[in-house]
Amino acid sequence: MTRKLAILFILLVVLAAPATPFWGAFFSGIGKAVGKAIGIPQLGGGLSGLMPVTIKAAQPVIDAANDRLGELQNIRSMAGGTLEHFSGVVGTLRDVQNLTDFRATATRWLRSATANRFGTSGGWADAINGDTPSSNVVNAYGNASVPVPDWSGAMSALDTDLQAGVRREHASLEIADAATVRSLAVLGEARRLASERRTAHDNLERAVLDSSNSSQSMPALLGKLTVGQVRQLSSAEQTNQLLDALLEAELAASKRERDQLARSMQAAAEYSELASVQPAPQWRMP
Repeated sequence: MTRKLAILFILLVVLAAPATPFWGAFFSGIGKAVGKAIGIPQLGGGLSGLMPVTIKAAQPVIDAANDRLGELQNIRSMAGGTLEHFSGVVGTLRDVQNLTDFRATATRWLRSATANRFGTSGGWADAINGDTPSSNVVNAYGNASVPVPDWSGAMSALDTDLQAGVRREHASLEIADAATVRSLAVLGEARRLASERRTAHDNLERAVLDSSNSSQSMPALLGKLTVGQVRQLSSAEQTNQLLDALLEAELAASKRERDQLARSMQAAAEYSELASVQPAPQWRMP
């Protein structure tokens, strides 16, 4: 009986003094060690241990532990997605095998050549090949073309209607000459830069068909795709310039055809008017 009373007395003493220096230091030391391991910040005072005195004081510890658990789960998810991505890239490289099988030679730009027997057509070929500066294209065209007749001295001898017709004929020739000169300059510039464009395209194709892991990594592929798009924009701009020069030449040819049709209609109208004022022929039997 005495032994049971002693044990009961000791338990009452322990329960009556839970915040004594010994028990507080004991639970506080365990709480600090565990909190440092999982990254929970210290709560301060005697409540920073693993087993605070009240349940209310334990709630911040639980919330911090849940937040850290969520962060660890997010990191694990990101690491898993990254691993799956690079595993797929490696599988793609392994399946592609020899990329050089996809290489294809582009069509070369051909140069024009003339016999230049009398020295009048060589300048034209040089201009269209890009071997002549743009400022000399007009002279090259003039050496190969029949000069426009000079009607300055004879214009005064013509009546008003004929003078207007001659001026329009001059306009047709001048417009055609301007369109042709510009077409020569544009095409010459395109041919002059053909070798530079071909080198750039070959370098890009060589980089694209490189099967090494560093060349086929995602950043490298995105960089090559961007360069290819820029090259495509440059090619489209050059195509637009060639189409523009072609359209200008077509407009000049359309004007010449229109002028020819107008002259034919004018001649037909004058003939009809002349025929209408003539007396009707008198026919009689012999």
